[in-house]
Amino acid sequence: MALIFDEGYETKHQDRARTLWRRYGSRLALSVLLLVMTVVAVLYLRVDTRAREDHARPADAIIVLGAAVWANERPSPALNARVQHAITLYRQGLAPHLILCGGVGKNQPSEAEVMRRLAVSAGIPADALVLEERSRSTEESLSNARALMAARGWQTAIIVSDPFHLYRAELIARHLGLEAYGSGAHSSPTYAHTLLRMRYTIREALAVVWYYATRLVELDWLYGMLKGKI
Repeated sequence: MALIFDEGYETKHQDRARTLWRRYGSRLALSVLLLVMTVVAVLYLRVDTRAREDHARPADAIIVLGAAVWANERPSPALNARVQHAITLYRQGLAPHLILCGGVGKNQPSEAEVMRRLAVSAGIPADALVLEERSRSTEESLSNARALMAARGWQTAIIVSDPFHLYRAELIARHLGLEAYGSGAHSSPTYAHTLLRMRYTIREALAVVWYYATRLVELDWLYGMLKGKI
């Protein structure tokens, strides 16, 4: 009798739990979805607004964040646009040094090496270029660049990347204690093309959510494993 009672009691509560889930579970899931969509929408606007501004000012160095290297050691259009923008800033006298960031991705050589070739071919002196060839993510690039700056006594930097990337790059720089000002390469096709700009701006908004989430719950081990994806 006791066994029958226990089984009936358990079944009754399971049925009740299912009823409550059917009644409130979908509402909870919808509420969470709406919250996430609202957060992403707000961040999208912030990322997009920041992308339209240029905060370049005199600094000790220009940090150029890497992008893909294509087959046959060719720079991707985005990588080329970033380097060309950094060269323009250098020629304007805003900084005397370029820190070129980016390790080896799908194709060799490193992103930093391909950027170096572009800069040298444009007439930038070799001694004005510092290569950082180990990074595989935005945070690694900025962290390694900060270490290179500290070793040389440099304190301020201009960050060059695609415009939609600046919001997150400046956020990471602040968390690293790096005084940096973003300047976007607006000629990059990933920004100049409307649909691509929207796609990558959404991606950046999600990346900012991920960046905050990993720190909120202190999942550093998980972030360390996946940060190369961001």
